[in-house]
Amino acid sequence: MPAQPTIRSVNWHLTPACNYSCRFCFARNLGERPVSFSDGSRILSRLADAGMEKINFAGGEPLLHPRLFDYCQVAHDLGMTVSITTNGSRLTPELILAHRNCIDWIALSVDSASEETEARLGRGDGHHVSHCICLSNAIRDAGIRLKINTTVTALSWDEDMTAFIRRADPDRWKVLQMLHIRGENDEAVADLSVTDVEFRAFADRHAGVVLRGGVRPVFESSAMIEGSYFMITPGGRVKTDTGRVIRKFSLDDVLGAGVSRYVDEMQYLGRGGVYAW
Repeated sequence: MPAQPTIRSVNWHLTPACNYSCRFCFARNLGERPVSFSDGSRILSRLADAGMEKINFAGGEPLLHPRLFDYCQVAHDLGMTVSITTNGSRLTPELILAHRNCIDWIALSVDSASEETEARLGRGDGHHVSHCICLSNAIRDAGIRLKINTTVTALSWDEDMTAFIRRADPDRWKVLQMLHIRGENDEAVADLSVTDVEFRAFADRHAGVVLRGGVRPVFESSAMIEGSYFMITPGGRVKTDTGRVIRKFSLDDVLGAGVSRYVDEMQYLGRGGVYAW
């Protein structure tokens, strides 16, 4: 039996399309046409064969991809833990219930507990936070595990999100420092970037938050994020961000040489890339 790989999870950015305009987004210019469903299904099979235990479908906004839930079913049938990261705008309680048997995790992106701040960041039209609270209830009621993803920016680093997190009641809360990727979010750097000191202040303020099962939040500085994610582009290539510059490689080459040649194992493990999923 082949040895279990260190890197066992992958993010697939299914589509570059998005209906929000988050100013800090570092996956804005994916610039590829999505692969066909048959080719995508083969990619999932190859990832499973390579030892990937968990797949997260992201975007853009993954719910804008017409075959998202078909992909979820394929990945589920391959034995993978299936996750979706979404802004939640196209998600409904009915969709959650309809596909609960092939989805293990849903991650909602919420970067501030303030509706005004979210709108200023480009996330929604002033109702994003309340909508995500409603979705949180529906996700839990469907038996799907809930994750909240928060990107800390200059508009939110001094905020206290404890009350919001208690209301959402997630199984996991991932907090990320805004990451500057050249060619993706250059125009947002001047007024949205946060210093390491500011990010640490946000982390310290929320270090005592206890999630379901006694789990603590995960805080990822920009230095921890860089180079530590195994990412697939809409066109089925591997994307890296080492040096905060996007580079793309053939999936054949990456799987042939080993994912760890392209993704930093120590960074991956250090940021908690493997957990009880």
